[in-house]
Amino acid sequence: MTTSATPDLSALKAALAHLELSDNPRVVRAKSRDFFWYSPVLKQRMDHLSADFVIAPRSESELIEILRLCHQHDCPVSVRGAGTGNYGQIIPLQGGAVLDMRHFNAVTHIGPGRVVAQAGCILKDIDTACATSGQELRMFPSTRSQATVGGFVAGGSGGIGSVRWGMLRDLGNVLRLRVVTMEASPRVMDLTGADMDQVIHAYGTNGVITEVELPLAPAYDWVDVIVSFDDFARAAVFADEIAQEDGVLIKLASVIAAPIPNTYFPRLAGRIPTNHSMVALMVAPHAMPAFLTFMRRHPGQIVWLSD
Repeated sequence: MTTSATPDLSALKAALAHLELSDNPRVVRAKSRDFFWYSPVLKQRMDHLSADFVIAPRSESELIEILRLCHQHDCPVSVRGAGTGNYGQIIPLQGGAVLDMRHFNAVTHIGPGRVVAQAGCILKDIDTACATSGQELRMFPSTRSQATVGGFVAGGSGGIGSVRWGMLRDLGNVLRLRVVTMEASPRVMDLTGADMDQVIHAYGTNGVITEVELPLAPAYDWVDVIVSFDDFARAAVFADEIAQEDGVLIKLASVIAAPIPNTYFPRLAGRIPTNHSMVALMVAPHAMPAFLTFMRRHPGQIVWLSD
């Protein structure tokens, strides 16, 4: 959320002084960054960018006050979860405020097939809370132990679990979003159905997500499996066919081309030949006999079983 006008930062910070605000340069720089530097192009263009201050609301009422005052003083706002994105989504292009959502970190409700969590809640913590009910999130990114659920919805597209449940934007994968707008009089809206498409994967540019309701699936003690193939095409065919084998419950089937397994996965050193590709899978324990039967139809070799 940005504006072309020049913000009156001194007056704004004075108005927000009673809240948790920091303009410490080291804190501001750290909170103004994500993993954009993975890209040499983005690093060159974004490395110098930073906000002017960081503010962390502790309640919806504080958030409304912050957004109202930032709008009043023409101050851009960049919404930040855990900063695990790779594409510079939260980099403040015009300075202004970084809105740090770390205090919105509670799981507020767990029921049959659904969980409600505040936007700053870490995905791993949501899964931990749901485990007592025998349920788990349908999908999550590879940064599950660090990423927030609000950041995942605002900047993610899918992840581990998508092989079974599709992409994040597919119908039913997000149940409800609570959003606060940045206007002269901020509005609080609970969005469902097609209305959520305005906010999902919009990087917080048109509203601040404060609460997310997601569907749950039965939890399993997933078996991690790595299968090695001497040919990338065979690995891809294997992954495609196991993904379409509806009776074999999996949560992941990722094809990784040679020489990546040996170059970037040192824990697999000596297990996979240099010229081999691999498929990384998560298989439900009760599906392992069927999976092993399926394996015998393909030329791959199991090189790792977590059980």
